[in-house]
Amino acid sequence: MTDRAARSRERLVLVLVILALGGVVVLCSTQVFSTVTPVDAKPDRVTGQVIAPALAPLGIVLLALAAALTIAGRVARIVLGLVLVLLGAVVVLLTLPNALDPAAGTRGAVSTATGVVGHVAVVAVGTPWPLVAAVAGVLAALAGTAVLVRSPGWPSGGGRYRQAGPAEGRRSDPVDEWDALTAGGDPTGADDPRPGSSPTP
Repeated sequence: MTDRAARSRERLVLVLVILALGGVVVLCSTQVFSTVTPVDAKPDRVTGQVIAPALAPLGIVLLALAAALTIAGRVARIVLGLVLVLLGAVVVLLTLPNALDPAAGTRGAVSTATGVVGHVAVVAVGTPWPLVAAVAGVLAALAGTAVLVRSPGWPSGGGRYRQAGPAEGRRSDPVDEWDALTAGGDPTGADDPRPGSSPTP
């Protein structure tokens, strides 16, 4: 495997990892983070979307950044790497408090369920989902760091589609090409007859 192919595969692996992490973050936002039971009230299941409303949009942004990495140039990849690190950190900050304390972030849901604004005594039981989201955030930040470190060596996404310039630095002139075609020559060839010149014997 050539060095270029190895770096292209490295980029593909990172893109797939970031796509998977974005999907995990979006999934976590729909899952129950805590089940809280206020005094003299029914249990209330609180989802990640309620505790951290920005979680699903952050996951969608991760998906979009993964797609952008496939076509981004060198400078754009550095910017995307920085954004990935920041997004991962934000996901961790939004979800880790609930992973450590199942009652964290549930006050709004409890107030809605009980009709009491302010502190209400509750019994909260957590689920693994906030921890899963926090781990996904850490991995997204690490993926962003990997992009910052490794992406300068990646081949440019659109390089293979760029048309090579004319041979010997010669600029293509549409008028000359039309005259050559009129004279019976092939304007795409190297030995095109040009106006005022005779073909090489």
